[in-house]
Amino acid sequence: MDSREAFIALNLIEHVGPVRARLLLEHFGDAPKILQASQGELRRVRNIGEETAAAIAGWEKTVDLAGELKRIQEFGCHVLIQTDEDYPASLRQIYDPPLALYVKGTLTAKDKNAVAMVGSRMTTHYGIETARKLAYQLAYVGVTVVSGGARGIDTAAHQGALAAKGRTVCVLGTGINIVFRRRTRNCSGALPNPARSSRNIPSTATRTSNPSPSATASWPA
Repeated sequence: MDSREAFIALNLIEHVGPVRARLLLEHFGDAPKILQASQGELRRVRNIGEETAAAIAGWEKTVDLAGELKRIQEFGCHVLIQTDEDYPASLRQIYDPPLALYVKGTLTAKDKNAVAMVGSRMTTHYGIETARKLAYQLAYVGVTVVSGGARGIDTAAHQGALAAKGRTVCVLGTGINIVFRRRTRNCSGALPNPARSSRNIPSTATRTSNPSPSATASWPA
């Protein structure tokens, strides 16, 4: 097992998040060693309780890593971990950077120069047109437009950036294969060469499963 596969497995284990994973990495040195550790060895790590230690020690009983790797391949995405050059530099600087980002397409250095635009789903015509115009102007001068992919202002922001043949990034709270709103699906289908990324697993079925405010999706024009 390599580090990437180990991080994918850790991302699927209950009670293990970025903060605990960082403590475990400081103690064991690399991700595969965490999964090879006994429950007793895990308990000696600061802030790792009995429940978490048991979940990690018995991860093979609850995590179908082979199945997850197959789903990743079938969905046509790849996984970034923090040591990868393409892993967003801004995420490395936060308190709890995601262990893994599922990516379909590419993330580029251009996305460092970004502005977030978010707003109401139930908005006015004026609001939609203003968001679309502002996003267009930002994208036209090379700024990546970041939004949430929801209907209303978010979708208008994505559409404005695409109309300017720029880049837009969507922050997702679900797996990258999940699109909830019909209007968002229509927007996604219209995007050329769509690329998406998320901390969440491709098989995520609900918004509440492993949500992450830093999961992102990129749709380059």
